[in-house]
Amino acid sequence: MAPDTSRGRQDSTGRGQRRVVVVADDNPPDVLRAVVDRYRGDELFVVAPVPYEEWHLDEPHRYLKLDKESNVQWYLKLHGPVDRIVDTRLRWPKEHEASLRGLLFHLVPDGEYVVPRAALRGYREGNPLEARLATFARALSGADGADDLPELSRAVAEVRLDREEIVVRKNGRHYLKLSDRWANRMLSTRRLETTTVHELALLPELRFASRTTVDSHGASRPRRGLETTVDVPPLHLRHYSGRIGVVSNALTFTANEILPDSFRHHLSNSRNRRLVQVDQNFARIPQHVQPTRELPGSYYLLDSENSGHYGHLMTEVISRLWGWDRAKRDAPDLKAVLRLRHPGEREPVLERTVLGAYGIPPEDVVAVGEPVFLESMYAATPMFHNAQPYYVHPEVRDVWRRIREGLPSEPGPTWDRVFVSRKDELGNRRCLNRAEVEEYFAGAGFEVIYPEEHSLGRQAEIFSHARVIAGFGGSGMFNALFAERLEHLVVLTHEAYTARNEVLIALPLGVRLHYFWNRPVVPHPEGGWSEAAYKSDWSFDLAGHRRDLKALVRSF
Repeated sequence: MAPDTSRGRQDSTGRGQRRVVVVADDNPPDVLRAVVDRYRGDELFVVAPVPYEEWHLDEPHRYLKLDKESNVQWYLKLHGPVDRIVDTRLRWPKEHEASLRGLLFHLVPDGEYVVPRAALRGYREGNPLEARLATFARALSGADGADDLPELSRAVAEVRLDREEIVVRKNGRHYLKLSDRWANRMLSTRRLETTTVHELALLPELRFASRTTVDSHGASRPRRGLETTVDVPPLHLRHYSGRIGVVSNALTFTANEILPDSFRHHLSNSRNRRLVQVDQNFARIPQHVQPTRELPGSYYLLDSENSGHYGHLMTEVISRLWGWDRAKRDAPDLKAVLRLRHPGEREPVLERTVLGAYGIPPEDVVAVGEPVFLESMYAATPMFHNAQPYYVHPEVRDVWRRIREGLPSEPGPTWDRVFVSRKDELGNRRCLNRAEVEEYFAGAGFEVIYPEEHSLGRQAEIFSHARVIAGFGGSGMFNALFAERLEHLVVLTHEAYTARNEVLIALPLGVRLHYFWNRPVVPHPEGGWSEAAYKSDWSFDLAGHRRDLKALVRSF
């Protein structure tokens, strides 16, 4: 990855150069000449439809072509954060206000957003833009509020209504949320203060066509996410060095960027519960979760959105293990790092067991109970994406098999047919007629088990020998990833349960998958989604499904 040679330039005072972005219309060259000359001593970017020789935009002054409004946002992502944005385009106040909303967060703390008064079409005292900025100014002093724009008003430290220009001074630091797709490019051009990145390995994108088939019974309408051919994006193994913050819930960041490894569903949303969402591009990190100490050494990120949860461990966490061996060769002293919610919360016995089975000894698993800064961190794109667009990399089965083979051998009874039940006290997605369902499957020759009553080694032994696995949708069924003889996977669930873990596990195994859908007690709102519906109780419609279920069981 080529370094950005502009970083670290010094001005005559020995301080780093300001980075300034000027946005312009296609005006005659003399109109912008004075503005450009004003910033000759800075690292200047001019975003305009056409460049003119009169501007003399040689290095370090740069021209960026403006075709459409989104170009400005893109260039600022590539070259931010900046010290000053000057919008010289002749526009109506509402247009300037719209740009301010989207671009202000690209400024460094105390950076300035400038609109020359000459750039205000139909200018007069008290015009709408000036009035809006005056509202922000009053909000700062507590005299007024801007309740409709809380994050924007919070980001305004000062408004100056000068004779020739309107200046908004930026308050606080806002972090750009990096996507996995563009992280390498942006981290090679952005104004990085404390961190460098190097791509250590890349698994190219592919289209994975599984031999799995999916049968769906009882759905009120076609269910999404049951495709057996998936497009897997490029998967990256990156090494970050310098100063990397690790908070919790997998949140990691640099001085000005949220790293893509923070987002579990990185293709569908850029949300993390430890962030304060600002807009689709930016977030704030609250002060109370900022790290206060540094952890020396090299670490491999194996945190999850929900630390300690078996389902998250066996899906999102272990799907990042594909890069461990390569990273270990790069840093022989490498350790795996995971985050506990608070100091002394628990011993990560489960994580150490699973990671140990993969080949990471317990002494190389570090659990931290507070936010920390790392000086060296390795992180891999997950092979498992349980949200639209759903994907699973076929090579994740190598990870599953390695864990299975590394678990302690615990011989015991195994069964050809297993029914995975779920105790009522687990709370989420209780099947209200569980006993009736268990009785039906027991009568059909299934061994009814509760996975949590067995050690992980025994669970792996049971699931690896089963030819047919049926059960209630959820983390108990995830042990199917240990399967070696599996032919049929039967999932009983309700229609508000939108996770597709069982599909993503079935695809690399190449088995026949059968879904039996039921109505939840709490449905999703029309056209929306709710956590209450996702976790809702439900009843299995044994009468409605009996015919299809009986035919299926007879076919095994």
